Amino acid sequence: MSNAVGSYIITGAAGGVGAAAVRQVAERGANVMAIDLDAGLLSRAVEAASGNGEVVARVADVSSEDDVRAYVAEAVRLWGRVDGVFNVAGIEGEFAPSGNASTENYDRVMRVNARSVFLNLKFAIPVLVDGGGGAIVSTGSHLAWHGAATLGAYCASKHAVMGMTRAAALEYATSGIRVNCVCPSAVDTAMGQRVSEAINPEAPDLGRQVLIDQAPNERLARPDEVAAAGVWLLLDAPHHINGILIPVDGGQAAA
Repeated sequence: MSNAVGSYIITGAAGGVGAAAVRQVAERGANVMAIDLDAGLLSRAVEAASGNGEVVARVADVSSEDDVRAYVAEAVRLWGRVDGVFNVAGIEGEFAPSGNASTENYDRVMRVNARSVFLNLKFAIPVLVDGGGGAIVSTGSHLAWHGAATLGAYCASKHAVMGMTRAAALEYATSGIRVNCVCPSAVDTAMGQRVSEAINPEAPDLGRQVLIDQAPNERLARPDEVAAAGVWLLLDAPHHINGILIPVDGGQAAA
């Protein structure tokens, strides 16, 4: 197992999965740059992390080329290198059938979910190459394989993440860089609650039950479980594991 000494960037660090990932990586003794737009929640996520490394919060827009370029460069200035990136940032967007969906929603979801992954690959990979290798993990979804009514833009964005993961894994395998993806089903987070409300606005608990019923183990994923799968890919997975998508869905992909 890796001793995890190194420096890592984690986006979406103020949310449930991102905050759990920050804690887990920090506990392993690594430096962590935690990225999010929500300064308040981000501050609390960083305060909850502890370890022998340095954990810093940076408010940034992961869909902004200037912001991503800046925080990758800052991580290099602070620690001399970047050893990996965990792309957690993501949104579900509006719920609407394709014929009624707004272009604005499509553009926003694709910016946050897909453009952000593209930008982090673009700016982190040269740094990883210069450092002799590393790992990038992105957050897909079980909807990277499937469709979901009223979530066309979200599905498209996660299919895009899957494609970029596979392409980058092939491109940089000989550079010692592993590029993988963790794909959760519904997670017990604020996003999961919003999805429950969208399924049944009058009775969100019934909407939540719909999500629970889809999982063979009859529960939602916990944020720490999704984070742990991503952190394993980031820190501990053998170098021969590259270009894969790991479902974290209680067995849903097996059905």
